[in-house]
Amino acid sequence: MKRSVFALLLFFLTLNSAVLSGTADSLFYEYNRFSSQVAYGNYDSAYYTGEKLMTYPGVTAYSKWFYPKFAEVIINIVGDTSKGISPAQISDRFLTFRNHDPQNTLSYLVQEAFILDKYYDMPFEKIYPLYKSALELKGGVDDVILQRISEKASRADLKDSNTILNILDIYTYLLEKYPNTGKWGEMISDLAGSEAGLIKLRQKLLALKPESLSNIWALSSLYIEKENYKEAQPLLRRLTFEVPGEIKYWKAYTFCSEKLKDDENSLIGYLSLIKLDSTVKEYYFNVGVLFEKKDNYQAAVKYFKKASEVGNGWGRALFYEGLVYENSARSCGKLEFDDKCVYQLAYERYLNALGYDPSMTELQKQIEEIEKYLPEQADFASKGYKSGDKVKPGGNCYNWIEIELTVQ
Repeated sequence: MKRSVFALLLFFLTLNSAVLSGTADSLFYEYNRFSSQVAYGNYDSAYYTGEKLMTYPGVTAYSKWFYPKFAEVIINIVGDTSKGISPAQISDRFLTFRNHDPQNTLSYLVQEAFILDKYYDMPFEKIYPLYKSALELKGGVDDVILQRISEKASRADLKDSNTILNILDIYTYLLEKYPNTGKWGEMISDLAGSEAGLIKLRQKLLALKPESLSNIWALSSLYIEKENYKEAQPLLRRLTFEVPGEIKYWKAYTFCSEKLKDDENSLIGYLSLIKLDSTVKEYYFNVGVLFEKKDNYQAAVKYFKKASEVGNGWGRALFYEGLVYENSARSCGKLEFDDKCVYQLAYERYLNALGYDPSMTELQKQIEEIEKYLPEQADFASKGYKSGDKVKPGGNCYNWIEIELTVQ
């Protein structure tokens, strides 16, 4: 009896081994056939072979080779309506691919979204989660995906507030990157409905995605348009910290600071602009004005001089340099020898300014006004100076002056 049971058990084990061996041999054969069909571009046959292989439990052993190839096959035959492949089948297949070959999840997400989008024109709510997952997995931007999402969203009736804000962020990024493509701005307008609505959306997006620099720039620009400089300034300040080399951020920040009469931050802005673009004479000029307001005459003169140099002889900058000397002399107010010498420095700058820019007719009156304060030969002689000597104004009132006056 025991011998009979043992013989029967041995029979079943042998039979099962043969079946398993046959299955393994069949899987190996079918997979090789499938690979050959794909290699030769015979996608129709490869599709049917691939569908057959999907029923083999052991096909997972070929995951990293089989699933990417089958995805390639589906992309190449999906346009053939005779195959009768439904969107549900596409989603089912790519879900299987992702489950069994997770290292290629990003590719499968993009491929599924592309197929459902292009060939089946599935609605936004079906496509967006796939594209969104792909972007999150990629960990960065992809302009092709973003443009596809935006095109799809523009035709959808969006209801979910988070989705609306994410779409706004995408539109904003694309508008900033492709400013000559008007449709992104139009899509933003359609999404918001009004300027007030757009400001509210951007404020919500700032709370949801504070890292979105495109949105911060767009929101600060809206504030500037509405002359709400107080709200715009801190946003722009953050942009200058995040991207210190972006000149448009510094220009807007400096503009807001000036509108707010914030001299300290205006000065920071112009000095930063000079570092980014040293060829703009107005930057130096405005720095000179700001330093003079701080009674830093030495720095003011330095930047007015530089403004004139950059402007290849800029009359206005020379005029303002002269004003620094004149105002300094007036504030000291004694009209002694050193004061007269400082008036002379102002007088010479005014003459130079008028020489570079004869249209500054108002300068003539300024020149005539201070001529009566200029030193005469007797003044120089009383101090022991003769023609050709150099005179440097002294005293505590003028210790900031670095240049010398030449006695005529």
